[in-house]
Amino acid sequence: MSQKTQIAKDEGIVEIRHRPEGDGFEIALLPYRSDLYVPKRNCRTTFPLELITYWLDRTPFAMFCEVIGRHEDTIPGVLKQELFSYSPPEQFAGKRLLDFGCGTGASTFALARMLPQTEVTGIELAADRIEIANRIKSYRGSHNVVFQCSPAGDQLPAGIGEFDFVMLSAVYEHLLPDERKIVMPLLWSAMRPGGVIFVNQTPYRYSPYEAHSTGLWFINYIPDGMAHWAARHLAKRNLEINRSEDWNVHLRGGIRGATEKEIIRNLTRGNPPAACILQPRQNGLRDRADLWLSATNPRRHRALKKSIAALFRLSDRIWGTVPGINLEVVIQKVNP
Repeated sequence: MSQKTQIAKDEGIVEIRHRPEGDGFEIALLPYRSDLYVPKRNCRTTFPLELITYWLDRTPFAMFCEVIGRHEDTIPGVLKQELFSYSPPEQFAGKRLLDFGCGTGASTFALARMLPQTEVTGIELAADRIEIANRIKSYRGSHNVVFQCSPAGDQLPAGIGEFDFVMLSAVYEHLLPDERKIVMPLLWSAMRPGGVIFVNQTPYRYSPYEAHSTGLWFINYIPDGMAHWAARHLAKRNLEINRSEDWNVHLRGGIRGATEKEIIRNLTRGNPPAACILQPRQNGLRDRADLWLSATNPRRHRALKKSIAALFRLSDRIWGTVPGINLEVVIQKVNP
């Protein structure tokens, strides 16, 4: 390969360059249209060219660097903070962890690297994503990772057994309302008594600012019909989704997030006492408000953020919710 390769796609050019250091590639997305929403236009990767081009043929142009970036730099730090704020690494040894909605395996591989003595199973509905994940597994030689394809959106693969931990990383918001009522109890039934489920990077349903899909203020507070109209006419990004006349397309894109109560209600089929929201107690943390504060920039508006954390702490104690932009909640299956 020459120092630069350009691959033409329907929506733009994908430019792949050898890194000057010789340890991988730099990828740039050059869209034909200026209004095409591209969340990440540049990325770096150590994946081989054969895998990059195979992946590119099976991924939307606008999302390619975003997907690659999840594997290379954005996922591991988030998951490490999430996991080890609740349990020390040794508590995962010899256990089984299910990564539900794993996509091409970015979160799965990150979990497997952090927890080398844990059996990590990634489950995904899209067979082409599972194929990409298995190709990455072959390239990386990950020994404690298994990928399986769900037979349908309302089913889990047969014979997967029980798990000590379940992870939904930026997944819950993409389930349709009826799917949430079906899939979450299935995951709950696959958890051992005392097992723990992590739900992270899911938009908080009643945040004043809807940051995930539309970038609009207060859309979370209006009925679905009005929210649909606002998304179609006022949103300036994700236009392929937000211009859709089908509300389910917007829901699949993640426009409606979640609350702790909704998740527990769906997990337990309306039996909240069967579930317990855990508080992070590791690394000097006292509660979920501390965890939120620890994830913010310590050099900017620290006094204001501490005040917000204090309000979150009060909200959590009174209503059982931390109403940030994104919902981060860890729920334990109470022993019967």
